[in-house]
Amino acid sequence: MSSPEEPKVISKKDRKATFLAKKSKKSSLGSQILGNLQKSVFDEHIREFLPSGCIEILLTPDAVRRELHLSDDPEMEEEVVNFVMKSAGRLFVTSLLAGLTEQNQQLATAMIQFDFKSINDDSLPLPDNAFVDEDGEFLEPWTEVSRRSFRRNQWTVLVPALSESDPELDLDPDCILPIVEKSRAGESGAFGDVFQVRIHEKHHLNPIMKFDGERADVAIKVIKPVYRDTTDQDELDQLRDEWVREVEAHIAMRDLKHPNIIEFIAAIKRGSDRYLLFRWAEEGSLRKFWEVPEHKRPAMTKGLVRDVIFQIRGMADALDKLHNYRYGGGSYRHGDLKPENILCVLGQSPQDDQFNFPILKISDMGLAKHHTVATQLRHNTSTQYTTTRYEPPEVALKSDLGRSRRYDMWSFGCVILEMMIWLLYGSDNLERFNSQIIDEGRHRSHWFKVDKDKDHAYVHSHVQATIKALYLDPECKTDTALRELLAIVETKLLVVELDPPATPVSSLAPPKSTAGSRAYSQELMTRLDDIVARGSTDETYWFTGTNRQYIKDLKVDKAPEPSFLSPNLAAGRNQPLRPRNPLRSSRDNGARIVPEIRFEDQPILVVPEITVVEAKTKRV
Repeated sequence: MSSPEEPKVISKKDRKATFLAKKSKKSSLGSQILGNLQKSVFDEHIREFLPSGCIEILLTPDAVRRELHLSDDPEMEEEVVNFVMKSAGRLFVTSLLAGLTEQNQQLATAMIQFDFKSINDDSLPLPDNAFVDEDGEFLEPWTEVSRRSFRRNQWTVLVPALSESDPELDLDPDCILPIVEKSRAGESGAFGDVFQVRIHEKHHLNPIMKFDGERADVAIKVIKPVYRDTTDQDELDQLRDEWVREVEAHIAMRDLKHPNIIEFIAAIKRGSDRYLLFRWAEEGSLRKFWEVPEHKRPAMTKGLVRDVIFQIRGMADALDKLHNYRYGGGSYRHGDLKPENILCVLGQSPQDDQFNFPILKISDMGLAKHHTVATQLRHNTSTQYTTTRYEPPEVALKSDLGRSRRYDMWSFGCVILEMMIWLLYGSDNLERFNSQIIDEGRHRSHWFKVDKDKDHAYVHSHVQATIKALYLDPECKTDTALRELLAIVETKLLVVELDPPATPVSSLAPPKSTAGSRAYSQELMTRLDDIVARGSTDETYWFTGTNRQYIKDLKVDKAPEPSFLSPNLAAGRNQPLRPRNPLRSSRDNGARIVPEIRFEDQPILVVPEITVVEAKTKRV
């Protein structure tokens, strides 16, 4: 027969620890709240916030009862508990953080006062008069100290969440942004600073996902504080109107959901501060991508050529969608297209045996304009932040022409030609090419030149000579995709001539250019689609397979400058450009710019990431 178990002996230390643990569980709501606070690192001084969802988890009826200490009045206790649980959880937590305790039933009294005055969570943030009576005297249990503490701590529970359904946020100057990581992404630009940040996951409801299933970081652009630089009411009203139109334009771009436009997340107005949030591009800009040591001279393969042309085709489609957007009877143009404003994100895991070319996304719609027919006759546009190197010839000539959609096509031609030089000869040759596009003072210049009277323009002689040299490359000598791409650049994009006038945006038919004039986006799309279709049936069309081991540098002969006294050559092919007299007949044979129908110049988009599924690109 077994002997009875001896009672377990508990030491005094263990007994005290058990007592304290039980006591802690009963009175640790404030401690639990403090333990769940997260640091917001965006502003100059670190601030703390309670992530969304924490109150619902921590605030239980029993936890509230323990803090109220109203057990001597069960009916009142139940009323206050119901009030807190249904509509005053944030008020309750903020009052705790403000220092109200069970002593003298301070917390219970505050909740009863709020309920009596019909103040609930929807009333936050509370004004000063929420804490005083009609005579301005503080209500029990509030003091000046606790009131200030409440006013400060209420922002801890009022942190906004980013969502697709609400991309425009108008916040109080004291509002905390749920940014838990921040790093400087680059130098200050024309419009402000850019930071790489991570948004707390509970406050980013529709995050953009990378190909590997991880959340993409966010790029936040801090717009320079132009609102602080003026007190003129008319100017302030204009700036506010521009911000509204700017945000509308970004939302319109987002709604396109185009894989080659960087995804826009939100526009935030916080007091006098303005922020634009986009998807963070982990590979940086196209310019930086070219300069990465591992990317300086990639091995040519048909898969790489195909990937590059697919991305060029994707960006052309994105421009076409912008140029032919039909919102409000208008369309958009980018206005500042360049390698620095094309961002790179990975579409698949890097492979050891092949070059991993990224997905290219147009960004930084810094001068994107929304055009409508209403202001065809306006002559001046806001262009102070333009990158002049990629501007087309018409901006430098004596002309009343504003920026048309074909402005972007010239800039895109510059980008494509640089891409081809990098692809065939590497980044060192690309840098050498750019160093030769200079003016008479040997400064880097436009890709065109004009005469001293600004009446004529032609493609820069070094650009012409480089195109000629590229035609001699084995990949451009015969009938190949790259030869066709080079021909498109030469004959349809880097073209001075702008005939004919643009088709008004109210027309359903896409505009078409005449022979020898710069193409519209739809025409470019058609030509690129032809390349893709040809390559889908003939893989040798992408790459001849020529051994490029001994092909080192691109040899460019010095080209003579065109003479403005010589007869015009093939229309649109490097001939001088003269502003056209609007009264002259369209049958006049002189080289000219024909005025295009102008579209309304609306707000400058002071900044350029639409959740998309990024297709994985297979390579051979």
